[in-house]
Amino acid sequence: MDIHDYVELVALALWVISVVGIGILSRVHFKNKRLEQIRDTADKLMKSYVCLYDKENLSNMQKINRIGNAVVDGLEAKGFKLNEQEVRDIFAEVAKQMNDQHDAREN
Repeated sequence: MDIHDYVELVALALWVISVVGIGILSRVHFKNKRLEQIRDTADKLMKSYVCLYDKENLSNMQKINRIGNAVVDGLEAKGFKLNEQEVRDIFAEVAKQMNDQHDAREN
């Protein structure tokens, strides 16, 4: 083997590393983009459902359950698949949104 063969091996190794790196970074980018879409959609759905159900004469727990289920159903209808932790996060965020709206109404 002469020096040209080593140069070609190094160039091939760099090419393989860059292709693998591009694959990994694109996967991370699209995963983050999906999470951002879920967050935006869930936020819009939550705000609209909180305003809608706020006018009903229900307990706060019933409102949280209805709004949380409506948001989860809306996200699943849009093609998002949610795991248990994401569903719990949605219900926690619904409760937070309701408290924020209640606090804003009192001030």
